[in-house]
Parts: sequence; C-alpha cells; structure tokens
Amino acid sequence: MLFVYLIYETAKLSREKIRHQFAIDAAVFVEMTNYSDFLNRTAYVNGAFPMRIFDEGFYDTKLDCDMKSGCNGAKSLWWILCQNGVFPMRSGDCASRSDYTNSDRYWDIKYGGKGAGKNSSPPDMSANPSGNPDVMTILTGLNPEDDANRFWLNWDDANQIYKLYVQIYQLLGSVEDAQLSVLMRLAASHNFLRKSYWLNTGSDLNAAQIASNIFQSKMSNFAINSGLKYYCYPKINFYGNKPTGSMFQPWQVYSPEGGPVSMATPISNCNGLFQLMYVSESITGVHGSNAQPAHDGTLNKAVTSSEYGSRGVEVNQPWGGSGDNFVVSKNYFNHDFMGDFPGGGPTVHVSVAIDGYGQGIKASVWPNPTPKFQVRTYP
Repeated sequence: MLFVYLIYETAKLSREKIRHQFAIDAAVFVEMTNYSDFLNRTAYVNGAFPMRIFDEGFYDTKLDCDMKSGCNGAKSLWWILCQNGVFPMRSGDCASRSDYTNSDRYWDIKYGGKGAGKNSSPPDMSANPSGNPDVMTILTGLNPEDDANRFWLNWDDANQIYKLYVQIYQLLGSVEDAQLSVLMRLAASHNFLRKSYWLNTGSDLNAAQIASNIFQSKMSNFAINSGLKYYCYPKINFYGNKPTGSMFQPWQVYSPEGGPVSMATPISNCNGLFQLMYVSESITGVHGSNAQPAHDGTLNKAVTSSEYGSRGVEVNQPWGGSGDNFVVSKNYFNHDFMGDFPGGGPTVHVSVAIDGYGQGIKASVWPNPTPKFQVRTYP
C-alpha cells in the first residue's frame, strides 16, 4: 500500500508539473504574440501601405514638359515623387513597378532617388531634396533641373499634391499611433500572460506575477524613445508655377509664403508629420541597410545557458506554494517537497522568441520592412 501511495503521489507531482509547464508555455506565447503583431503591423505601415497608396494614386497621373528645356516626354507624378524620396517602393527602383509574390522571402521596400539615405538603420531624415532633417521637400523648384522648372507644374496642382501627401502620412501616422497605444495598454500589466496562466492552472489570478515581472524586465526597452522611435518631419516644402501676366516671363516658381509649412503634431513623441516607426536593432537583431538578421536582439538572442538551442526571453515561474491550486507540501507522507528543489521550490521555465522563421526568411520593421515575424517557444 505504501508503494501504491508513493506511485500516486509521484504521479500527482508529475501531472501538476506538466500542467504548469503547459500553462507558462501558453501564457508567454500569447503575451509575446501582442509584440509580434505590432511588429508586423508596423512593417506594413512603414513599407507596403505607402508603396501601394502612392502607386494607386499617382502612377497614372502625368506631368507634361512640352517646350521645356531637356523635355523627353511626359513623366508620371509617381516617378517624380519617387525620385525625391517621398515614399518607399520595391528595391528603391523609381524606373519600374512590380508586386511581391508568395515566393518572395523578404520585401526589399526602400526609398529611391534622393531619399536613399533613409534606408539606413536608423534612418537619415536629411536624405531628401532639402538636405535638412527637419524639412521634407516633396516637389523641387530652385534649380533649372528641378520639378517646377522641368514640368508644367502649376501652383494649384502643387498644392493638391502637397495636401494629398500630408493626408496620406497623417493617416499612416494615426494608424501607427493606434497600434502602439493598443500594445502599450495590453502590455501594461501583462494581463494576457497572467490570465492565460490562471485559466490553465486554476491558481490565483496573480499567481503568475513573478513571471510577469521577469518578462517586463527583459522587455523594458520595448518602449517609445527607448527601443521604439517615431521619425517625423516638422516642416514640408514644395514648389509650383504661378502665371505672372508678363509675356517675357509668363510663369514664375513659387513656394509657400513664409517658408516651409509647419506640421501639426497630433501624435505624442512625433514632432511633425509621421514618416516611419523605427524599432532598434538591439530589439530585433536585424542590422544594416540590407536588414540582415543577426539573431542577437532582445527578441531572438541565444540563451547561452540552454542545451536546447533556446532563444529570446527567458521566463521562470515557481509553482506549488501556498497560493497555488496544488500545494506540493500536502501529500500522504506529509513530506514538504518545497525544500527538495533548488531555489526553494519547483519552477517551470520557458524561452520565447520573435523572428522570421524559415529558410531565407528575413523579418524586419526597418529597413526592408517585411511583416513575417513569428513567435516560437523553447525549453
């Protein structure tokens, strides 16, 4: 009978250990999915969305240059804006347009022309026709080869292009701001982690507070102005032609009266018009302008103490104490197992990582924004 009781008590311990291990695995996976979703959505806002919007809205709009010096035929407004580094597109190639397919391992979405410097990590906001990180010039006009001199770009059309550009990036900025706000609310107390653990173990709602605290300490740099940063333009400038009424100079190049237009700042920590959200290499483990994955960021670095190739954020959670639904000290033999484990009690452990998984897959927020981040847990 003693042997039967021993088997029974051992089986109970084993069953509860498995229950708590599954619970912490599920809890950190669900919690980390919030961050993975944010990274993927941000990659869309940084790259695919503006690429598609400008392609649909401006590609078929032509600006004529007949009788202008050096005219080689009408040009697409899409091409002109691409050359000025106004929006990102595939390969930064302003000469052609093409879509991505399911076979593409990553999306090399970049700024072209004068905006190529923004493809760095972090982006160089001075990479635009003005050469000023605080002023984005979307249509040029000071020099003979600039847009307002090369094309029949009247002042009314230039204003419409400017307004559309501002509306597009205000919309993208509001989407990104909403995504960040949702993540910060969800991650504030790590409720997904704590409640998932509670639902799978039946323990107290705050039983996973230790795991929550550990997770927070490892992810502390996943915050605005720490590992996350808005890149915005405080001012926008553009040029166009106005009729003068003079037969000797019928048109004259103008820019906004008083200089570049100051942008409103509806987004906290974004001084001006939103351009992109940057996530630090120290978080994603993606380096350089080619977005090469090094797997050394907070989300995917190797766990050196692991024998199983574990990566990412390590989380430990003790169980079996007085607040647990299963107390290890209560058994037929009246033996307190708490003192039989290193650290003063049994603990379950898991590592959770975010990365682009699969041969040749490169997940990135910036540069080459590719929304292919996935969550994976390790022993």
